[in-house]
Amino acid sequence: MNDYRREELNIVFYLDSDYEEIQIGETRFGQAVQIRGIDDGQALRLIVDIIRQFGMEMVFTRYLPKPQQIPVDKYLKQVEKKGKYFLPVEVGGLKFSFGRIPAFNQAFLSIEEVIAGSAVSWDNWLNPFLEVSGFAQAWVTDAEYDYWQNAKSLLLYETEGRSYKHLPTKSNGLPPPLDGLEIDTSDNPGRWVLKSGYREAVGSRMWLSSLFWQLAGTDIKDVELSANGFDVQYLSNGITKIIAAENCFCDGTTEEAQRKLRSILYDKKP
Repeated sequence: MNDYRREELNIVFYLDSDYEEIQIGETRFGQAVQIRGIDDGQALRLIVDIIRQFGMEMVFTRYLPKPQQIPVDKYLKQVEKKGKYFLPVEVGGLKFSFGRIPAFNQAFLSIEEVIAGSAVSWDNWLNPFLEVSGFAQAWVTDAEYDYWQNAKSLLLYETEGRSYKHLPTKSNGLPPPLDGLEIDTSDNPGRWVLKSGYREAVGSRMWLSSLFWQLAGTDIKDVELSANGFDVQYLSNGITKIIAAENCFCDGTTEEAQRKLRSILYDKKP
């Protein structure tokens, strides 16, 4: 874990959904009518169990938009009763965010360090989620690096006073008057791409389930991974753990390793 940089654990779960088509004007849309997989309540329950196990303060902080504190158990009851509305919360220097993307058959949980080093061990936070039905993958990133590797809006750069003149741009593909330019992230080594049930993403540490290999349409590339210097471990629950680097990918000096890892995991070879 980097001493002075904030890290983030990203977890993706496969959702099995039933869709129906609805007609709005002259356009037909697909709408999820039933979603099977991890929900807001289950995700929050596992987080609360870990917090209690670690002896952390049992109070969440929410921003609505002003800071508001709420007891952990009270918030859990609210979410479990409604079955949804797990809004981002903070505790112990960590921020927890959960959501679903039905169009890509996936749910996601991100655990981001607000204060560097707060997670201590990502394995402790991840292990309970490895047993959840539909777990597809998880990976650790540098929070700031991941953000800017995937930031497309020019306004984000302007707001932060960051220059984008040296970066490639492309049309955002929207019709007038919403059309304009956006940052082209398609060649960024740290980019992630939404796929059905998983994401094309890389991290210094990765956990990949047998479901992931099925969804990605590739086989476990243990020989190729080892040949390129990546440490491959097989966990008892059928998860493949890949340690690509001691510290998070955080700048261009790790570009070669990121591209190698991405090629091995996601390039479809004959």
